[in-house]
Amino acid sequence: MSATAPGSRRTSLATGATYAVLALTMADNTMVGVAVPRIRSDFNAGVTSLEWIVAGYIVSFAGLLFTGGVLGDRYGRKRALLTGVVVFAAGAVVAATAPNVQILVLGRVIQGVGAACSEPGTLSLVRQLYPDRVRRARVLGGWAAASGVALAAGPVAAGLLVALGGWRAVFWGEFVAAAAAGLLGSRLLLESKDPAPGRDIVGQVAIAVTLAALVFALIAGQDHGFTSPAVVAAWVTSAVALVLFVAVERGALNPVVDLGLLRDRQVAAGLLAAAASTFALFSVLLLVSLDLQVVGGYSGLATAAVFTPMTLVMVLAGPVGGRLVVQRGARVTLALGLLIAAAALAVLDATLGRPVDVVLLATFLTLMGAGLGLVVAPMVGTVLARVPATRSGMGAAAVTAGREIGGVVGVTVLGAILYARLFSGLTERLSHIGIPVVYRSIVIDSVRKGAPIPKVAPAVTPGGHPGLLARFLAHVKQALIDKTVDAGKSAYVDSVRAALIVGVFVLAAGAVGVLVLLRSEDHRGPSGDGVTGK
Repeated sequence: MSATAPGSRRTSLATGATYAVLALTMADNTMVGVAVPRIRSDFNAGVTSLEWIVAGYIVSFAGLLFTGGVLGDRYGRKRALLTGVVVFAAGAVVAATAPNVQILVLGRVIQGVGAACSEPGTLSLVRQLYPDRVRRARVLGGWAAASGVALAAGPVAAGLLVALGGWRAVFWGEFVAAAAAGLLGSRLLLESKDPAPGRDIVGQVAIAVTLAALVFALIAGQDHGFTSPAVVAAWVTSAVALVLFVAVERGALNPVVDLGLLRDRQVAAGLLAAAASTFALFSVLLLVSLDLQVVGGYSGLATAAVFTPMTLVMVLAGPVGGRLVVQRGARVTLALGLLIAAAALAVLDATLGRPVDVVLLATFLTLMGAGLGLVVAPMVGTVLARVPATRSGMGAAAVTAGREIGGVVGVTVLGAILYARLFSGLTERLSHIGIPVVYRSIVIDSVRKGAPIPKVAPAVTPGGHPGLLARFLAHVKQALIDKTVDAGKSAYVDSVRAALIVGVFVLAAGAVGVLVLLRSEDHRGPSGDGVTGK
């Protein structure tokens, strides 16, 4: 591609357009978690339905990312990016106007398809715009920063939109943002392609099936049992598709993913850090949002206020991470960031309770954000330093796929832990306070389906006034319901704590894995196109 001179105004604006599309697709990952409690209330949605609302986007995004990268490389990165933005906007409209959970999930899946088409092109086009390695490294630092800022800012933006117009406003906001980004990109971006022939269709389908079947098994197993026929079939399908994917990729002339590249310790460390960080981030945002709004009674605006310090610190920590890579290397930076996030999440887990201590919660969320912010630049740089420019679509897809897979596994695994712990803990509490067995089953079924427990009104006498006995019985019933609701909230807090501790171990394991994989790293950090943040 013959790009405009890197120093020109048009090139700078074109770079900004790619950043805008990237921010749009990444912010969605963390925005919807804040809107989920309101969706739960409007649609009486149960735990697994809420998981599908979040996971529907991530599954289609991650499962088709490599397809999007390959299509962009072959048919034109600008064309793929703009097509993806249009599809994303259409999905946002479907979600914003959804009459039920099923249509809402459909809209989320459509949005994910659009994101998969557009996101790989953001990095590919940036790399083509800047042929000079030094200049390109700095701009890629901006790409990494835009990605991190979008993930961090998502909860705050969603909280403000929910406060202004309810959960549907989140999707209308995404529609407007997509329209603006698409218009900007269509006017400023120049087309580029990868001349390499061939399309590995079987590999693309296999990786999408692998992820979709895995997520179905994790979520459906919560309702139907992990050994039920449909869930077992999903486990088998996922395993077979993964084996097929590996077999096909090894023999493909132009594979979706270069498996040889994945054997590179540096690439493996970057992808491990990406998966571990988003495993924690995506699931924590969802669980803490539910805790604040369902248990603590916080509004969307108040929830946004709690997440704001974390957002600011994540943004500030990104450039710090880039400079730390230059001084100490990716090994130290990645491990330090993951360990800080793990320690913060561990303390947050230990202090979570009722009533919600918002100061402690915001403090440790902020500290976790600082750790995750440090990870962003070296996470991207370690992978891109090993990917040739001609396969930049694949490289971009690999980085984002690592993030998305970590996120969707985090949401579904921690959701399954929450689901199991919630109902066992609720059963124990209802039994302890003397709730009759028959009523216990009604309460648990209500929580499972997301239906509210109604207030009790005293029976009215023929004269139009409730009698003394009726008022007394209503008072007794309401007291019983209040105890039940209180037990449910306490059980939810305990289940969130049980789920979050798994996130702590994943972050810590990611740090150990990075230290092992990069044990022989050059102190100066990655070279080539690595992101330094300078």
